[in-house]
Amino acid sequence: MNTLLQNLLEGLKDSDYQKHMERVNRKPMTSYTMKFLNEAVHLKNADVTAIRNYVLKKGPFIDVPDLPKCNANAVKVRAIGNRHYLKKEYREALEKYNESICWAKTGSEELGIGYANRSAVYFEQEEYQYALVNVSLAKKNNYPQRLMPKLTTRELNCMEKIKGGHSKYTVPPIRMSINVEVNPKIPHLAKGIRMQQLPEYGRSMITDRSFKTGDVILHETSMMTSISPELKYLNCNYCSIENFHSLIPCPNCVSVMYCNEECLEKASKSFHRYECGISEKLHHISYGSSRIYLGSRMFFYGLSLFDDNIEEMMKFCLKHGRTGADPFTLDYSNHNPLEEFKVFHQVKLATSEFLYEDSFRFYAAVYYSVYLNHPVVKSKFTTQQTRVFMLRTILDYMRVIGFLIIGSLEKFTNQLYSIASVCNHSCDPNTVASCRSGQLKFIALRPISQGEQIFISYGPLYDDHSDFERKQMMAMFHFDCVCHICDPKKFESFIALSKQNLPIPRKHMNVLQKVVEGDNDAAKMNAMKQFVQRYACRHPAEDIDSALSMYRQLLNITVMVETDALLRAKAVKNL
Repeated sequence: MNTLLQNLLEGLKDSDYQKHMERVNRKPMTSYTMKFLNEAVHLKNADVTAIRNYVLKKGPFIDVPDLPKCNANAVKVRAIGNRHYLKKEYREALEKYNESICWAKTGSEELGIGYANRSAVYFEQEEYQYALVNVSLAKKNNYPQRLMPKLTTRELNCMEKIKGGHSKYTVPPIRMSINVEVNPKIPHLAKGIRMQQLPEYGRSMITDRSFKTGDVILHETSMMTSISPELKYLNCNYCSIENFHSLIPCPNCVSVMYCNEECLEKASKSFHRYECGISEKLHHISYGSSRIYLGSRMFFYGLSLFDDNIEEMMKFCLKHGRTGADPFTLDYSNHNPLEEFKVFHQVKLATSEFLYEDSFRFYAAVYYSVYLNHPVVKSKFTTQQTRVFMLRTILDYMRVIGFLIIGSLEKFTNQLYSIASVCNHSCDPNTVASCRSGQLKFIALRPISQGEQIFISYGPLYDDHSDFERKQMMAMFHFDCVCHICDPKKFESFIALSKQNLPIPRKHMNVLQKVVEGDNDAAKMNAMKQFVQRYACRHPAEDIDSALSMYRQLLNITVMVETDALLRAKAVKNL
C-alpha cells in the first residue's frame, strides 16, 4: 500500500461508527446488576415477574443499536487492519479484516476485498492453503476486476509453494478417536458406561467394565454453545470454533460470524433469527456473563425444535418440569434434537438453592426486555401467558446450565454437552476432558475399574494446585468438592493405600525420560500410556505423579493438534 493512500485511510473517520463503538464499550451489565441489588432491596426474593416490571419501568434500557451493513465502515475498519498488517501484527489484522467483512454489504466489492486481505495475512504466515481458501472467497464475493491481477499472482504463488513442499503441518497427526467398543445407541460413547444417581453426587457416570490408560471413551459434539462478545470476530457464533481462516458474516447484521454456510444455516434455523437485529444489545448484556446468555439462547433453540409452536412447547414444559430424565436412554444413532432438548428440560438437579438468584432474575428480566422488542419475538409472544412462560423458562435455563456446564474448558466460550454433563468433578480425576472447537473427548488418564465413577476436573488439580488454590477455584463453581483429595477421611485412606506399593525401578524411569525427550510423538504417547498403565497404582507418589501430569499435558496437546488438522482439512477440501 503506498504511503499517500495509507495516510488517507488513516485519516478517515465515521461518526456513526465511532458512536457505535462508544456504546458497545460502555460499562458492562455487572454495574447495572450491582445498582439493582443495592437499590431494589424490596425485591429481594421477589418473583421474577416483579423484577421484570421493575426493569421495564426503570431499566437498564439497552440503547446499543444494531447498525445496518455499511461499506464506508468496512473501509474504515479495514484501514485499521492494514496498519496492523504493515506492523506484522497478524492476529490483530485478521480480527479487523473479519470485522470489515461483517460491515460490508452482501454483493459489494468491499466484501471481496476483505477476504483478499485475509489471504494476504495467511500468505505472509506461510499458511498457503488458508490463503487459497480466502482467495476463493474473494472471487466468489465480487472482488473487483481492477485488482484481480494482484490476487491471481498470490494464488499462483500459493500453488507453487504448496507444490514445492512448503506447506505447514504436512505430517499427519495422531488420531484420538474412540478406540474401544461403542454403545450402539450412543456411538460417541464407549459401551459399558451408564448414568446413576448417587446420594453424594447426584447424576454420576459409572462404568460397567474396566478401561485402560489411553482409552478414548467419549467424543461428543456440543448441544449448544455461546461465545463471549469479545470473540465475535474470531469464533463461530454457532459451534464456537476459533476459525480465522474461513469465517463468513451473517448477511443481515454486523455482529456475528460463522465457520461456513452450514453453520450459518443451522444458526439461522435455530436461534439467530431471534437474535439478528438485537445481537449488539445481547452482547452488551453478556459481557462477563456469556454462560448466562446460554439460558436465553437455549430457550429459543427449543422453540425452533417445536417448529415455533409456542403453545406446544409451553404444554410440554409446564407438564414435565424438572421431573428427571436420563440422556443415556436416547438413541443417538438416530439423533432427534427435540428429544435431546426434552431431556435437558427435565434434568433434575440435586438442589433447588441457587447462589446469585437475585442476579439471575435480574438478568432474565433484562434479556426478556430486549427480546420482546424484536419483531420476530414480539409477533409470537402476544399473550400474557406466553410472555410469562418465556421469562420463567429463560430464568430456569440460566440456573440449570450453570450446573450442567462442566467447567471452563475453553477460554471465553461455553459448550453444553448432553452426555458429558453427567460427569462429576474430582481434584484427582481418572479421566482427561479435552475440549477443542465444540468437540469434547474423554480419555482415561489411568486404569479405571468396573463399577468406578468416571471423574474429570473442572479446573482444580491435586498435583498442580495447593489446597487454598483449589478451594478458590471451586468457589467459582459454587459447590464443595467431596472427592478423595478434599475429604480428609478419604484422603487418609488414599495415602495409606499408595504406600503399600513398591517403588518404580530407576531403569524404567530412565527409559521413559529418553523417549519423552525424543521427536517421535507417537512413541512418546505409547511410552507414557504403557508407563502409566503399569505404575498408576503408585499414585500419589512423586515419581508417578510427575508422569501423570506430563501425560495429561501430552493428551491435551495431541487432541488440539488433531482437531486443528481436521479443521484445516475441512477448510481446504473444496479447493
